[in-house]
Amino acid sequence: MFDGLKHKFVFNKIKYKQMRNLILAFLLFSTTFSFGQKLHFGLSVGTGKSYLFESIDKTVNVNYGVPISLMTEIKFTPKDKNWGIKLRVHNVESTLKGENWVNKTPLNGYINSITTSLILENEIAKKHFSYGFNFGLGLTKETIQQQQFSLKPKNVQNYTSLSVGGHFTHKISKDFDFQILPTFLWQDPFKSIGYLTGSRNANFAGEDFTMTINFGLRYRLTK
Repeated sequence: MFDGLKHKFVFNKIKYKQMRNLILAFLLFSTTFSFGQKLHFGLSVGTGKSYLFESIDKTVNVNYGVPISLMTEIKFTPKDKNWGIKLRVHNVESTLKGENWVNKTPLNGYINSITTSLILENEIAKKHFSYGFNFGLGLTKETIQQQQFSLKPKNVQNYTSLSVGGHFTHKISKDFDFQILPTFLWQDPFKSIGYLTGSRNANFAGEDFTMTINFGLRYRLTK
C-alpha cells in the first residue's frame, strides 16, 4: 500500500513539475517575443453544468449545484497570424449533496477544480469583432470539501484534462474587448476511456465532463 502511495505521490509531483516548467517557458517566450506581436490578458466569470454524466444519472444520489466559473488567461499571438497560444487557469466550484455511491458515505459540502492549461486558439478578426475556436491540454486539481463542522478530511486528486471551446470577442475600445467564452472540459480522459472499454470501474467525480460559459474582458498588453 505504501509503495502505491509513494508512486502516486511521485507521479503527481512529476506532472505538476512538468506543468510548472511549461508555464515558465510560455511566460519567457511571450515576454521575449512580444515586441511587435499581440499579447492579451483576459478575466471572465460565468456558470454552466458540472459533472454532466453523473448529474443526469438517475441511479446515483448526487446533486451538484450550479457552479461558479472563474477564468484567467494570457494569450500570445505572432504578428499577422490567426493562431496563438494561451495559458489558462480555470476555477470551477459548486455545492455538493447526496451520497458517494462508491463508498456509500454522505456528501454535504462543495467540490472545486482548478485546471491549468496550455491552449492553441484560432481567431478570425473582423473590424469590430472576432471569433474562433480553441483546444488544449491541462492538469486539474480537484478538491472535495465537506462542511466545516464535519471531521472528515478533504479529498484531493490530480489528473489530466482536455478542453475544447470557442470565443466571440467584441471590441469596446482600442485596448479592451468584451468576450464570450464557451468551454467544454473533459476531465481525466484516460480513466474515462478505461471505464468505457471496461478495463476499470467508474469513480465518484473525477472522470466526467463539465461545460461552462464565461463573460469577461480582454486587455491588450502590447501596444
